[in-house]
Amino acid sequence: MGYTRRRAVLNEIERLCSVVLLAYCDSAGALKAGEGERFWRSLELLLTAADQIDALLWPGETAAWLGIPDRSPLHQTGRRRLPKSTAMPLPDCAHFFDSGTFPSLLAAVAELSHRAHEENAYLRQLI
Repeated sequence: MGYTRRRAVLNEIERLCSVVLLAYCDSAGALKAGEGERFWRSLELLLTAADQIDALLWPGETAAWLGIPDRSPLHQTGRRRLPKSTAMPLPDCAHFFDSGTFPSLLAAVAELSHRAHEENAYLRQLI
């Protein structure tokens, strides 16, 4: 992968990582405020951005040169789905939200964001 393409991919990964983390914060705030529709919209945005990260990393060499293993929570193509009913009561939303999926995903996103930022900084020094 050439320099320009690599920088573009890294910039997009950093942007999507920010979207995931902001959407998580917004969904947590919506849950706390009892705003079910906002919760589901934020959660949908989070999962969509996570799926886009997955698509940028796999298949191909991007995950490998960033040191992201195939078993990463980021690599979940087609498996991240919201429940069919977004009208579920907020206590059930809280259970879905705290199911254990999100802590590992968020940790992986934070780590990826750091790696992409560091790689981008390194590439900027080269030119």
